Amino acid sequence: MIKYVSLFLSLLVLTTLIGCGSGHVSGSGTVKYSSGEPVPSGVIFFSTPQLNYTGTIKDGVFELGGLKEKDGLPPGTYNVHLIGTEPDKETSADIPLFASRFNDPTTSGIVIEVKAEEKNSFEIIVEKPE
Repeated sequence: MIKYVSLFLSLLVLTTLIGCGSGHVSGSGTVKYSSGEPVPSGVIFFSTPQLNYTGTIKDGVFELGGLKEKDGLPPGTYNVHLIGTEPDKETSADIPLFASRFNDPTTSGIVIEVKAEEKNSFEIIVEKPE
């Protein structure tokens, strides 16, 4: 019995170490309006039916993030959406930074493939809200 427990624990440790090998790849990108100006701020989401990864957009630049910022994400195909607002100086209400279709992974129209063993760099073009 002890032999089987020892074998089980060895396999468990090995499986955990293989899973912790990260398998995440780094990458970065830019988010610009169709006019060419960088998006000032926001959050970008890379989604699959099982997973959600995020990155912070600052001055039009983001880095791929998983469990913590800039730690990359697993290779694969992702639906991408963005969320961001800025305060209206006159009314102090929040003004969206993107056209509403970019707030949902099923309507954004942005699909990105993150590839293993490559420098992943992406340029994302969005429209301002109407």
